Amino acid sequence: MSRTPFESDFEQTTDKFKDKVGDMASKAKDKASQWTNAAAETVNSQRASAASGLERVASKVHDKAGSVPGGPKVVDAAHRLADGMESTAGYLREHDLGDMRDDLMNVCRRHPVQAIVSAVVVGFLLGRTVRR
Repeated sequence: MSRTPFESDFEQTTDKFKDKVGDMASKAKDKASQWTNAAAETVNSQRASAASGLERVASKVHDKAGSVPGGPKVVDAAHRLADGMESTAGYLREHDLGDMRDDLMNVCRRHPVQAIVSAVVVGFLLGRTVRR
């Protein structure tokens, strides 16, 4: 069966359209990859900055813990808080964004109720912050 000129033109137009859509999809995928890489670099630089900030604050808390009123229990609590900050800073330095995501997913799987409650609380607090 032979094709009419209209059918042949239609096929050519369809093929050109498919090629253009494929090119556009490829360009969009490349651009998304560039944005993802840029975001990951930004997060990594912020991660190092946050770790440094936590270490500075932890050092100050350790230094000032002895002068906190409230007795030995409060001093001990201040030192534990500073130790936790130092531990968090070390975690931030040693783990990249993918590791953190995996750890978060594992915690959510092990403790789903707490994860949902935490997400609701964080969402509520973010909502209040944004509204102000």
